[in-house]
Amino acid sequence: MAPVSTVVDGSVFTFPSGWQITKIDEWPEQKKLTSPPFHSKGCDLIAMDGDVLWLIEAKDYTYPGASAPDDLAEVVGVKAFHSLAVLHAVARWGSAPNQQFSEKALQCREARICLAVELPDGGRKLMALATPLAALSLKLRKITRRMNVHRPIVSNSHQPNGVPWTISRDPATRGRHLDR
Repeated sequence: MAPVSTVVDGSVFTFPSGWQITKIDEWPEQKKLTSPPFHSKGCDLIAMDGDVLWLIEAKDYTYPGASAPDDLAEVVGVKAFHSLAVLHAVARWGSAPNQQFSEKALQCREARICLAVELPDGGRKLMALATPLAALSLKLRKITRRMNVHRPIVSNSHQPNGVPWTISRDPATRGRHLDR
C-alpha cells in the first residue's frame, strides 16, 4: 500500500499507508449543519490509524495579510467538538460510506487533536516558530482537556512534534506565501 496524500489550505499532508483519511467539511451531513441554527464547523481532516482517531485542523498564516487570531486554540477546540458531534450523528443516522467511517472512528480507543499551523518565520524556520507553537500548545491543552483529550499537538512543516505524517507546501501555491 502506498502512502495517502491530501491537500488542505496549501499544505500537502502525506500519511503512512493503511491510514483512513476524510475531509469531514466535504461531507453533505456536515454541510447541512454549517447554517443556522447550528453553525457547525468541522476539522479539516479526520484520520484513523488503528484505534487512534486524529482530528486535524490545518491553518496557514503565511499568505499576505494573514494573521493568526488570538482565539485560535478556542477555534480549534470548537471545531474538534463539532467534528465529534457530526461523527456521532452520522454513525447513528447517516448513510454509507460516511456512516461506516463514523462508526469505526467512534470505536477508536484514543482521540488526538492536532493543529497543523504554518506561521510566518522570516526565513528562520525553527528559531522563529518554537515560542509561538509552544504557546498555542498550552492554550489548546487547556481547552481540549475538557473533552478528555489531554495531549493535543501543535505542529507544522518544520516542527512535526511527533505526528506520524509529513506536511509540505503544495507546489501550486508555494509562490503565494511571504515567508518561504
